[in-house]
Amino acid sequence: MAVWSEITISTLDPGFRMDSEFYRPEFLVRDKELSHIPLRSFGQLAFITDGEHGSVPYSKTGVRYLTAENIQQGDVDVSEVRYVDEWVNKRNARAAVKAGDILISIKGTLGQVAVAEEWLPPANMNRDVAIAKIRSLHLRSEFLAAFLLSRFGQFQALREGSGGVQQMITLERLRTIKIPLLETQAQENIALLWRMAATWRRSSKAFYSSAQRVLEQELGVAKIDLSRSFGHKVSLSEIFQVRRWDSEFYKPKYQRVIEAVLKARKVRVEKFVPVGQLFSYLTNGHTPLHHDLKVGKVLFLTAEHVSDFRLDFGTDKRILQRHHETELARTALRDGDVLVTIKGKVGNCAVVRNCPQAANINQDIALIRLREGVHPYFFAAWFNSQMGKQLVEQRSTGGINPFLGLGNLRGMPFPVISQKEQQRIGDLVQETVENAYSAEREATNLLEQTKRRVEKLIEGSAAGEMTA
Repeated sequence: MAVWSEITISTLDPGFRMDSEFYRPEFLVRDKELSHIPLRSFGQLAFITDGEHGSVPYSKTGVRYLTAENIQQGDVDVSEVRYVDEWVNKRNARAAVKAGDILISIKGTLGQVAVAEEWLPPANMNRDVAIAKIRSLHLRSEFLAAFLLSRFGQFQALREGSGGVQQMITLERLRTIKIPLLETQAQENIALLWRMAATWRRSSKAFYSSAQRVLEQELGVAKIDLSRSFGHKVSLSEIFQVRRWDSEFYKPKYQRVIEAVLKARKVRVEKFVPVGQLFSYLTNGHTPLHHDLKVGKVLFLTAEHVSDFRLDFGTDKRILQRHHETELARTALRDGDVLVTIKGKVGNCAVVRNCPQAANINQDIALIRLREGVHPYFFAAWFNSQMGKQLVEQRSTGGINPFLGLGNLRGMPFPVISQKEQQRIGDLVQETVENAYSAEREATNLLEQTKRRVEKLIEGSAAGEMTA
């Protein structure tokens, strides 16, 4: 179905945007809603630049190096951030992050916005992230970020984007985004909501981190030596038994993990068994051939939506109901399922809870259904613990893009403890994760309130709520 929009020459974009996408009817409607409000361009209100354009060497510690993937709805996610040396930060000093700076994804998923908090610096970024440093003392970063995340900011980010499969916004176009100015008190009220959301988000992250440590603490595992050994040997009989010929598999640190768990001081670990013995069902999904993942009603999760103990059902990927009920019926999600990422960032594990009516997974996620008596949160805690992550690393193959095959997943060691202790520890992990979910939900609700407050003030501007 074709959608038509007519415009006059006088309304053509002064930046000479002549493509029809720029003049989509819904964009014109939003633009008209803003037309009667005193506005300033983003570039007038802030100094805007982007990150490092060239490639940089990564390091294990140092300055956080942000990419567009680290910028999420109102948050900077550094759980999988990379680091660079201090000289990179000095070379690109214009993009050195300070508290209060606004960070915006300008390539890939456009218009994700966050405000840098006190804990973030030192940090820098690549060219897929823009940084805005406020020029005026009368403008609050939190208000500006909330506006950019509101529907009045998001439509402009989408409209100013260009490119095909990989959308991007140039700095020149980013600077033209129109920003309304609120009275100081209105900005303060919005900033307060934003900060409350940030506080709940920090609390949620703290609970998730705590959940990762519960198993290690409750078992009483001593500190494990994970240092690198430059030489090690293994017997030929062990190689034939394990059927792995690569030296990486036999790094001594992996054996030290096993020994440390077996020597746990608080709870007796009887032995290790392959996790495959705990499964009643194991499979992974796939992506329907030739399907546009923007079309459909069934939520479709990929590895990026699975992190330690957490599932993100806010995905914009979709499949059709017929895919869900036929070729992907075996991976239709239900409460109590356990998901493990098997490609890219392998080993992230989460229990499905409060599952939407229809959700499915692609080929980069393994779906596990556990046997009766196995606590799903104890199982997830093992994968997400320091010990479990090391043993996942041992069984993964590939270099830049690791892969954990279903066969290798089945063979991963799992500690056997008494049923009573497994239940107790599993319940404790579940309680901690539930607290994390609760805090995360509160943060999400507050962020939505913040955006709605901005939108209502814009909509009510005729009543004098907006000022220049």
